[in-house]
This record gives sequence, C-alpha cells and structure tokens, in this order.
Amino acid sequence: MFNLLKAPAPSKLKSSAAAFEYIEHAMILMGWIPPQGGWTPARVVLAAIIVAWSDVYVPIGVFITFFVDLKTLSTTEALSVLQVALNAMGFPLKLFFLRLNMRRFYRIKELLGRMDERCIGLSERIEVHRWVARCNIVYLIYQLIFTSYTMSTFLTATFSGVVPWNIYNPFIDSHKSTKNLWIASLLELIPIKCIVIQTCMIDVFPLLFGLILRAHIKLLKQRVDKLCSDPTKSDDENNEDLVNCIEDHKLILEYAALIRPVIEPIIFVQFLLVGLVLGISLINLYIFADSWSKLAIGVYILVQISQTFPFCCTCDLIREDCETLAVAIFHSSWKNSDRKYRSSLLYFLQNAQRTISFTAGSIFSIGLNTNIRVAKLAFSVVTFVKQLGLG
Repeated sequence: MFNLLKAPAPSKLKSSAAAFEYIEHAMILMGWIPPQGGWTPARVVLAAIIVAWSDVYVPIGVFITFFVDLKTLSTTEALSVLQVALNAMGFPLKLFFLRLNMRRFYRIKELLGRMDERCIGLSERIEVHRWVARCNIVYLIYQLIFTSYTMSTFLTATFSGVVPWNIYNPFIDSHKSTKNLWIASLLELIPIKCIVIQTCMIDVFPLLFGLILRAHIKLLKQRVDKLCSDPTKSDDENNEDLVNCIEDHKLILEYAALIRPVIEPIIFVQFLLVGLVLGISLINLYIFADSWSKLAIGVYILVQISQTFPFCCTCDLIREDCETLAVAIFHSSWKNSDRKYRSSLLYFLQNAQRTISFTAGSIFSIGLNTNIRVAKLAFSVVTFVKQLGLG
C-alpha cells in the first residue's frame, strides 16, 4: 500500500488493467481464477473446500440456527443471526451474477489496454498510474473495513460468552466449556472470513470499474481541450486529432456497455437487501444491544453503507464528467476550422451528450438519490418498530 502512495517513477508506470492487481490476487486465493502456473490438485481441493465451507455451509447453517434455536437466542443474538441470514441469502446471488460474467472481466482488461494506447504523453500515463493506485488503495480500504467487522464481531461475541454468528454446528457444544466456545468460534471465523473476502471483492468491483472509467473520461476531456490549440498543425492534422478523440469516446462507451451486465444485477440485489438489513442493524443498535455488541453492530453498519454509497456517488460523478466533456467539446477551438472538422465535431457532440448511466436491474437509476431512498427505508423500519412499542 505504501508503494502505491509514492510518486510514480516514469519507468514503473502501471497500465489501467493494473487497477485490478490486488483484487486478482484475492481471486486466485479464493479459487475464482487459476494462478499463472495453472490449476494444481492442491489448489483445486482448496477451492472446493472454500466453496463447500463458506458458500454452501454458512448460508444453510445460519438459516438452520435461526429456525431451530430461535427460542434459545437473546433478542440481540436473534437479530444478529437474522441480518447475517439475509446477507447470506444475497451473497450466493451476487456471486452467481459476477461469476456468470467473469469472461467479461478479461475483455474489460483487453479494452483498457486499447484505451491506454492513446495515453502517449508522460503526463497522461502518470495520470493513469495515479488512478490505478487509487483503485488498489480503495480495495485495501474495503478489505480493512470488512475485516474490522469480522474481527470485532468475533472478539466481542466470544469474550461475551457466545459464538459470533451462530452457524449451526451439531458437533461442538459451545455452552459446555470455554474451550469449546473458542473452538466453535474459530470454526465460524474461518468460513465467515472467506465469505467476507469474497463479498468485499464483489462489492468493490463496480467501484473499481467506475473509477477507471472516470479516469479515461477525464483524459479524453484533456485531449478535447487541446484540439486546434496548436497553430503549427494543419487542418488534416486537426481532423486526425478529432477523429482520434471520437474513437476514444467510442471505446469509453464500449467499456460502459461491457461492464453494465456485471454491475447492475449485483447492485440490484444489494439495494434489495441493504435497506432491510440496515433497518435490523439500527433496531439492534438503538434498542437491544449492549455496549460490547454496539461496537460490532456499528462496524457492520459501516460495511452496509460502503456496499452501495461509494459506487452511487461515483455514478453521479460519471454523469457530471460526461456533461463536462460535452461542454468542453462545445467550447473547444472550432470556429476557425474547416467544414469537415465542424461536421465531425457536431457528430462528436451529439454522441457525447449520451450520458453514461447505470440502472439496478433495469428498474431504477443507480445514484445518491436512490441510495438515500434505500437508507430512508431502513429508518422507516426502525420507526415502525418503535410505533409497535418495542423500543
């Protein structure tokens, strides 16, 4: 991480595809993609264990606990199990949509390579490197937030004398002894940590796609600002520069179309869950939780917010970048250009006015307004509970 914060050396500048460098390491670790040497028997077995233990056992185990042991759980424990159960139900769906579109990930990296070919100047290559560094830092921050939730829940629950996530375990009675409690808690921590890593990867993917998209829109705007600014260039050369900018914009639109099927189903599922889960967490935080449990719940709420808010904000910024690009095209130096140049510029301007936007499940637009409405749903759940007299 500290290497990413350093000023980039011209000989060590990274390409746009390196924005996914750190997340690719996690993908190899979780068995999503093969390492450079290809699949080995040990890695195949490890990937199968991760799938069986975290992707299958945990969601089923949480639901079994919720329905079988509900009467023996305290209110705080029951609400914690319920919120984990709802997220466990959404996790396989998000994972399915992402894995279904994994082939697009390789096409996206190839397309980013074509977009980088236009970054000829050193200043543009440095700018790409900076955005790549931001993407990898964002991924590390996400992992830090998600890991903080995992460890805070594990420690506060175990030291309070209960298992953290109440995953069904018929083999070890956690109430029998302190040793059994720690063994059962550790057996929950391992698969939950695998789920948390994968959930973090799924939730951060849309944000990384959006950030690197913003980088190339901004670079295109810089090229537009330079159009017809060099008096030594001929009309043909100015026309060539404009055509190159049009081609760059086509690549950006192609990139947006390529990432849309990856992003939209994931955000749709997340929007469906976050309002209800956030509401349950707030009820638990304000009404039932003790001081130790509030710490873990507070971090969990931070995780819930990070799953939608940053990408929604990025989508709004992408729309603003597109509007700024259209304005830059209109205000570029075109008045003294020839007819061919003005015709091409008009075509460019019309296409640039097609704002890049994303929708969740082709139903509602992804942006801060939608995110705020989802948050209001959570507070509505809390208000409803209080009106029932439970608070």
